[in-house]
Amino acid sequence: MSDGFVKVDLHIHTPASISCYKGKRDDSEFLSILRKAKSKGIKIIALTDHNSIQGYKKLMELKSTLMKELNSPSLKTKTAQANQRISTIEKDLSLFKDILILPGIEFEVSNGIHLLIIFNNNSTRIEIIEEFLKDGGYGADSFGKEDSPILSKWDIFALFEQTRKYDCLVIDAHTDKTKGIWNTTQGITRANCFKSPQLHAVCYRSEEQKDNIKNTLHCAREYSRQVPLSFVKFSDAHDAKEVGSALTWVKVDKLDFQLLRTALANPSEMVSTEEPTTTKILERLLGLSTSFGVPDVTIAFQANFKKLICALHNSNGGYILLGVTEGKKQRGISLGESKQKKQELEAISQEIDGCFSEIEGLIMYQSTTYHLQNNKVIVSILVQQGASLTNIKCDGNIYYIKDGKLTTLSATDIHAIVEDKIIQQVESKISQKLMAVEQDCHLIKSIFASLPLMRNFERNSIEARFDIGIADSVTLDADSAQKLTEMDASSNGTSRGNLFFYRDYQRPRLKEAYLRYSLPRFNLRNIGERSVDVETIYIIPGGAVYYSRKDYPFYSTTGGIVLKLYRTERNTPYGIKFTTCFLKSSFLMWYCGNKFDDFDLFRPEILRKLRLPIINTRNPINVAKLQELEACLGEILDLERKYLVTVQRLRDRQLIVEQTDQHNSAVDPFAYKIDQIIYQLLGLYAEDVGVIENNLRLNGIFLPQNT
Repeated sequence: MSDGFVKVDLHIHTPASISCYKGKRDDSEFLSILRKAKSKGIKIIALTDHNSIQGYKKLMELKSTLMKELNSPSLKTKTAQANQRISTIEKDLSLFKDILILPGIEFEVSNGIHLLIIFNNNSTRIEIIEEFLKDGGYGADSFGKEDSPILSKWDIFALFEQTRKYDCLVIDAHTDKTKGIWNTTQGITRANCFKSPQLHAVCYRSEEQKDNIKNTLHCAREYSRQVPLSFVKFSDAHDAKEVGSALTWVKVDKLDFQLLRTALANPSEMVSTEEPTTTKILERLLGLSTSFGVPDVTIAFQANFKKLICALHNSNGGYILLGVTEGKKQRGISLGESKQKKQELEAISQEIDGCFSEIEGLIMYQSTTYHLQNNKVIVSILVQQGASLTNIKCDGNIYYIKDGKLTTLSATDIHAIVEDKIIQQVESKISQKLMAVEQDCHLIKSIFASLPLMRNFERNSIEARFDIGIADSVTLDADSAQKLTEMDASSNGTSRGNLFFYRDYQRPRLKEAYLRYSLPRFNLRNIGERSVDVETIYIIPGGAVYYSRKDYPFYSTTGGIVLKLYRTERNTPYGIKFTTCFLKSSFLMWYCGNKFDDFDLFRPEILRKLRLPIINTRNPINVAKLQELEACLGEILDLERKYLVTVQRLRDRQLIVEQTDQHNSAVDPFAYKIDQIIYQLLGLYAEDVGVIENNLRLNGIFLPQNT
């Protein structure tokens, strides 16, 4: 631990992230994660599976099993085989001693934001974390699923409130991505998220975006925090090989959760996303507008030192740098020879404590000593913002930092600051409740506005009549089944294939993108070509809808069934392509949500009551619109084929993510156009579309954009 800094990776998945883990899915993978962390020199990790603590639980069970085996009678014999096994077990157990392993969750709140909840390993039992998940709405059927079939009971503010009851850290897992606070929220909601004291850090990818966020936190009053926010990078590893691919250095004297928490509250000195040095840290501190130099703590400078303590406490907090001039030039405080250093450092510490004792009330501060050349030191003192104003004993003045300078407040200034603090406290208490009430009111208004539109659609539609086939999952040989099961859960299939494969429950849409139209197919040599030339719509559990020019056999890890819709003479003029577009449209999602309180077309009670619009195909305008709609579908299918061809050649996960983002952006305008054509065919006005799409937004449903 050079200068007290250790490498930390607090976002690591295990095989318990069943829907997206790419590595091996056996017990050996858990130890491989630890070995990779050790090889990278990482000292603190957190296992953070999606809405699950099962990965951490499994690792602790493996540790217990190894310890029992080490003490078992079978290894008491002095054979070469027993000695070799003892050596292997001791080597594996040493991993648990060398690395602090923290229990964590990547928790998805109801609006899709992903947050890392890292618990204290010493004070929080696994059973307590399991209860936390249960309270949040996640049971065994949601464990390890990145796109859970169940929405959490908590929005982000409810989660913040719940975490107050636990000894834990809360970290925004992807702040500048679609599942993060910065990109998902706006306005006062975003500000209240960032200013919450329950948010300890944010993970970021883009340095430019990080600078934007930092600037907002610094300049915007509504984002003001009492404790600084740490900006961190973690690997988000979905394979043992990825552990440590991104990490953060954190300053701790020993491997301890509480020291980690303390460090995150002082990011300028104790957190770094690049390898830290004393020079870099001091440069960072000197560059802060909230840092102030005091040459030393002799009598000559103590008066100014005490004024700065009060001023930083009374304003937004900041740093006092002892051994630095008022112009922020490093001078250092000289110490004696090595034998005297300790005594002189203790004397400086006593002088600091003496100055703090002359301030009214409790002042929260933290000091760090930096050793320079020529037996000199700089002492940094972080003074935290206080809840109330303070002053030096026997000194009636109130000191404050205004426009980057130490100033004495007038009576008018004091009144304004006290009033402002009261307003902020009141705002903090009621803003979350107001937003929740406002959301409910909007939803109720939207439901009432939807009722006449639903009645109008039902009057101008007919019962859908399709031949519905029910297909069972095919039986595969062990090798083929293993190949599919071990495949990267994020795999989208191949551009050509002979088998439709899905893992389990799938929603009609993703939270951040339009779900694909084409069937996810995979190539298995052992099953041959068993497709039939007939246009088919596939509906799988959860309500996902796929189009295919052929009818393919399918396989699912859950066994299960799929529904297949075929065109017959009974449903003329509704072809398979139009029906696919209609079943995937925003309009039908709105209709199902309001009619059945669900979007899952796989449910028989929904599919049996499915309705299709009455369209006059003698009208050339309608015919042209239907042709345009099918052309949009063709464009999307072509884009999806090209995307699959491209990503098949890529091995770098980051490049795949970037390519996927580009593809989603390319598909968006065509999906948007399909929605608009369906609105036109239904004869809806702009205000009708507004009611529909506002209702979907309030329910957290992604809407394609005309980008």
